[in-house]
Formats: sequence, C-alpha cells, structure tokens
Amino acid sequence: MVQKYNREDILKERFNQFISFKVTGETIDYYSKLSIEDFVEIKTTLSDINNIITYKTTIRFMEWLRKYFSYVDKNYQIYLNEVLGAKPSGNGYDIMVTGDVNILAEIKCNKPINNGFKFGSAQRNGIIKDIQGLLEGKSKVNFDPKTAYKFLVIYDFGEHTLKATEHLIMNIPLDYKDKVELYADQTYITLDKVYVVFIN
Repeated sequence: MVQKYNREDILKERFNQFISFKVTGETIDYYSKLSIEDFVEIKTTLSDINNIITYKTTIRFMEWLRKYFSYVDKNYQIYLNEVLGAKPSGNGYDIMVTGDVNILAEIKCNKPINNGFKFGSAQRNGIIKDIQGLLEGKSKVNFDPKTAYKFLVIYDFGEHTLKATEHLIMNIPLDYKDKVELYADQTYITLDKVYVVFIN
C-alpha cells in the first residue's frame, strides 16, 4: 500500500534532521516543541544567512588577493578592518583597495535557481548591475574604476555555478561583451575587464 503524502510529516522530518545533524547532535523532535512564534523568531534570525555567506566569501577573497598582490598583503589588516566595518546594506563596493594598486570587488553568493544551470532573472539583473558598477563606477563612490583591477567574486556552488556564469557571460548585454572574463590560474589581468573569480 502506497503511503499517503503528509505535508507536516515531511516538514517535521526535514526540520528535525537539519537541527539534529547540523546544530545540536541530539535526535529530538524540535519541530513539535516550537510554537509559531518560535518559528517566526528563527526565520527572523536566519534572514542574516545571506549576509553571513557574503561576509565569509569576502574574507576568503581577501586571502586570495593578498596572495596575488603584495600591496594587499602588506596592508592586509587595514583592508580587512574596512570589510569588518562595512554594513551589509552599504552602497559602496564590497572590497575597495586604493594605493600602490587599486582594486574593486563585488561579492555574489547566488546559487542558480532550482539547482539548475542558469541564474534567475533577478539574480542575473543583480550580477549585471554589479558588473556595470565595476566598469562604470557608482554615483555614491567618488572613484574612477578605470584605474582599478575589477573582480566579480562568486561563491562556488560547483558545476551549476560555472555553467550559470558561462551562460550569463555568453548572453550579457552588448555594452559589456568582451569586458567580462572567467579568471584562470594563468590569466593576465588588465584594468579594462572584470574578472570573475570563484571562491568556496
């Protein structure tokens, strides 16, 4: 006999498995212990998850930069402090290095929708807006991006991220054709392009 689908059983199992295996290590029915108000509080708390992922990706890219640019390595703590002091909703660049070398970086943690091989339209528009800001500047930042190395940093969710990024670059608006390139180990970086770097 085929067991009938029960929405609550599925929700309960997924919730309890995640909390038990990833958080507490104890097999307890947390789902049944929590009220609707408790779930609302959890949801509010977890709304910062995207900011946490973005922050951790930013720090990892800072480590990447210090290996590539000796100037960043020498002044690492200064730029790390700037990242730590930046509010998540700031209108500037996620990373901005100025001095002997200028660097601009935007950090994206978009997972392709439905675990597919393309970004959704809102994700795509956000990425293109960041590429535009890297190439053309931002009204709230008094800085000429033509003098900086430019990076679009994407958290690497694996093959899906690569394929979705390749698809986006292939179908990018004409204004940005040939101005965005996937970074590889032997890539020679110049000031006139945005380089996509995958970080995990």
